[in-house]
Formats: sequence, C-alpha cells, structure tokens
Amino acid sequence: MRVNQLFAGLLLIIISACTKNQPPAEPPPGNTVIYYDKNSSTQVVSQVFKYDGIIETNLTNDLTYNYWWVRVSADKTKFLCYRSPKVNNNYLDNKSNDYANADLMVFNIDGTNPKVIIQKGKYGWSEQGVAKFSPDGTKILMAALCTDPARGSNDLHWRLVITDINGNNPKIISTRNSLFADPAWSPDGKKIVYVTLPPGMLIGYQDQFELYAADYNATTKEIENEIRLTNDDKYCFDPCWSPDGKYISFSRSKFLELIPLPGNADIIRIKPDGSDEKNIMDDDKINGVPYWTADSKRVYFHTLGWGLQFSIASCDAINGGDKKIHLAGGGTVDAIYSTPQPVN
Repeated sequence: MRVNQLFAGLLLIIISACTKNQPPAEPPPGNTVIYYDKNSSTQVVSQVFKYDGIIETNLTNDLTYNYWWVRVSADKTKFLCYRSPKVNNNYLDNKSNDYANADLMVFNIDGTNPKVIIQKGKYGWSEQGVAKFSPDGTKILMAALCTDPARGSNDLHWRLVITDINGNNPKIISTRNSLFADPAWSPDGKKIVYVTLPPGMLIGYQDQFELYAADYNATTKEIENEIRLTNDDKYCFDPCWSPDGKYISFSRSKFLELIPLPGNADIIRIKPDGSDEKNIMDDDKINGVPYWTADSKRVYFHTLGWGLQFSIASCDAINGGDKKIHLAGGGTVDAIYSTPQPVN
C-alpha cells in the first residue's frame, strides 16, 4: 500500500498514462472469482464487487457511501471492507482510501447482513485501514493511527493492531514507537509481514520504508524476533504471503515515480528470510496491492499505465511476466478498479 498520508494507501492516483493500447481483457480461470472495489462516472461512489469471468455483481449496493478494501475470510463465508461517506457527486472525489472517516464492516459473502464492527473514532483511533481476517478466522489484523499509552507513548503513529473477530478487545502488537503499516498474516497465522522504518527511526520519508517479518506471540499478543527482509532506497509496500508459505509478494518503487507520467511500481516476490528476491512484474507501469491465488502460482493486482484509470491484472508469481488483464479500467463510464483478491 502506498504511503501518501504517512500511510500505505491504495494507488488511486488519477494521472495520464502512456499511449500504448491495453491488451484485451480475458476472464480469470473458471474456478476463480475476483473480489475488488470499483468506481465509475455513472456509479459515483466506490462499491464492492465480485466477478466470476462472466457476471459482475455489486455486493454492497449502497450509493450513499464508498465501500472499499474488500478482504474475504479463509472459509469464504464473509468479507471485510471499509465504508466512508460519499463526498459529492463527482466520482473523482469519492476515494477508496478515506482512512480518517472509515468504519470497518463485515458482510456475508453474498453481501447480506452488513454490520459495522469498528466505527470511525472507536478506541480513540484517528484513522484505520487494511484489515484482514486471521487464517483461523478468530482475529482481525489491521493498522490504526493511534497512541500507545500501555507502553508509555502518546505519540500518534500508525501501529499494528489485532482485535477479536467482532472487532472488540484491540491490542497493539507492534512494540516499537515508530510507524508501521500494511500488515499481513503468514498462512499458518504464526508470523506477520509488514512495512516499517528501521529501528531507531521514528519518522522518515517513504523511500526509507522497508519490509519486515516477525513472529506473532499469541500469548503476549505482540510481535517478536523481527527480521528485515529488504534493504534498498525504494519504497516497499503492500506485502502478501503466498498460501504455501514459500514467498511474500509486495510492491516497490521510488516514491516520486508514483507521481510523474506515466508512473512506475513493480511487483516483487521474496522468500520469508529475505533471500531469492525476484522482480516478477516490471513493465514501466504502476502495479500495486498484489494478492496470491490459492495455488501460489499467480498474483492479482491493480495496474495503471494504458489509460487514465486502474485495471485488474495478474502475472506469473514464480517466474514473472505473463501479465493478463482481467478487468479493464476506463471505457465509456471511466471505470476504476482496485484492490483485487482472487478466491478459488
């Protein structure tokens, strides 16, 4: 996730792009359903959708709010997403990363039974984002902009937080007084990968953010045995662990390369010990929020570089390349797609 407000955010920058023609969209494999959020000039607000390769279905159906950052539970019975108020009737003003006004919600997988589980401002948090179910379905991992009085810190930082499955009993699991973002579980729930500044650095600029992994101690509810996975002068963001546990994918870019025309961010995969790093999507376009397929063979992500808006694509997660477009942004309604999760 991209840090723009000192936080990793969705890469929804509306910028011009190169003039190359976008490849034709092709549906995902027959057993794959993509969950994502989408906005357009006719829809005006972001909504959560699913696409099975044939039919696109709106799962939230509430045009008074923006719904974004959908994440499906491991048992495929529920999904999390955030809700923030509609700003106005200009779809470009209705963002999918309004962390300061976000409510965390849970839905049944078909979009029924919506519930707010962490309302805006609950627990004294200034902002919240990037929630994910634990693999065993008993906890939710997220980031929150908050203080940490239990450790004697009244500094306002983004910190890693775990709650129970209903969004209650929050516990800050990051122990350093620094900025943490983009947490993601290992498939066994015993480790967490995230983005943070190196130890001793309380604040820094985006290109100083590195990828780290740590053990999650379920007894103390803290991360421990932190190891650094990357060491470069580029901004690392949006890590995601492969289901087989062998690799972690993430996005990487010089932060300023996210802004000029046409922009650039690569998808990288690396082993959990920091070895065997490989750039699997380097095509001079902005590629972000990678998420693995269940067989650990491909990653899905949103991509910008053929037109004015984001599309959803996938690539070979092990060898790299083989980029396929599955939902094409732009068109007559100026569609914007982001934050895909393939489910199969």
